Amino acid sequence: MKIFELFSSKQIKVAAIGGLSIKFFSAIFAFLSSVLLARILGTEHFGFYVLAFTTAVLMSVPVSLGFPLLITRYISKYEMSGNKGAMKGLLIRTNQTVLLTSVLILSLTYLSYLFWWRKIDPILVETLWYGFLLVPLIALGSLRAAALRGLRYIVLGQLPDTLLRNFLLCTGLGYYFLTETPLLPKEAMLIHVFAAAITYVIGYFFLYKKLLISIKSVNPIFHDKEWFKQSIPFSINSGVQVVKSKLVTYVLAVFGSIEAVAIFDVAIRGSTLVAFTLDGLNTAIAPYISNAFEKKQMENLQRIVTKSSRIIFLFAVPVVLIFVLGGELLLEFLYGTAYKIAYVPLVIVCLGQLINAAAGSVGLVMNMTGRQAYYTKVTFFVTLLSIILSIPFVIYYDVIGAAIVYSLLLILQNIILVKYVKTKLKVNTTVL
Repeated sequence: MKIFELFSSKQIKVAAIGGLSIKFFSAIFAFLSSVLLARILGTEHFGFYVLAFTTAVLMSVPVSLGFPLLITRYISKYEMSGNKGAMKGLLIRTNQTVLLTSVLILSLTYLSYLFWWRKIDPILVETLWYGFLLVPLIALGSLRAAALRGLRYIVLGQLPDTLLRNFLLCTGLGYYFLTETPLLPKEAMLIHVFAAAITYVIGYFFLYKKLLISIKSVNPIFHDKEWFKQSIPFSINSGVQVVKSKLVTYVLAVFGSIEAVAIFDVAIRGSTLVAFTLDGLNTAIAPYISNAFEKKQMENLQRIVTKSSRIIFLFAVPVVLIFVLGGELLLEFLYGTAYKIAYVPLVIVCLGQLINAAAGSVGLVMNMTGRQAYYTKVTFFVTLLSIILSIPFVIYYDVIGAAIVYSLLLILQNIILVKYVKTKLKVNTTVL
């Protein structure tokens, strides 16, 4: 099988293996990028970069309005029924809306800059502005990737925005590191913007070949009322999820220090290697779960979820053991002596991610089976707890407190969701 044919395969096994491979190498390049950024920028400037990138990711959520999950679900549904007109209409409307919301959000951001940003460190402000260029690229890229996932081109959907973007970012940073050229946070962010722009073009080419060329002459059909209604819970859920995951970073910046932001990001980056298989397999199995549920094939759905959960946990355990047993030495060797203090937070968040891996694809199952409203309620509740707990924990325990709150709430959310899915769907998403 040729390489491009392998990438284009719709087989679930190929999709899962390809998705895992892409997520693995993507996680490696993202990890290497964080090492290079930490080494080149130092703790304070690395903290500025983390804050700017975190802000760009947060802004991309209201811009995308939950459309990526909506597109994956409906493209899969429309492909089954052969409704190409609705496919085209969905892509047109979602892209139009994302462009409009991008302009609106960035305009509001500029207005806020005129009133109170001038008190912020100029280096951070410059980095933020470069980071804002990522917002439409991230949002539009997520729509394109979602469409390919809906068509079950899982590997092609993931390749640009994960592996290729992280590879290009790592390569650009590697040049500065090897040549010992000074680098400011805004310049590092600009490298990220160029990497995102290049991979967006590549991703668009994939979508054009696999879908857009075949619907070029088709008249679009619009179901605006249905789409926007269904996107509301997806949008709220996506927003609350991202806020929950990024909230601690801002609490550290306000009640801790910029250096604490950098230390915590190092711990989080390391912990993502624990659950990279969760993200990879979720992307691969999402359309198959949706398809099985639509056809009421619950046994098939359970079989897919069980196999993926066991693979996720199998990959997670050795990564956790490596970080627990040798994490301090690894941090010193890779990041430098200043980052050794990230060891305890790293172990704490890794243990939280291990429980997350053991719970399996519970959130995905809820989103792909129409239970996203309850998922949103639980996530909103956990986010409120995060707001209540993170401030005192950060004030008294700094980065370790942030890690404790992050892991405890991750575990609590998974326990609630697993119990719900078992009760309502009779599906066990856990490794057991």
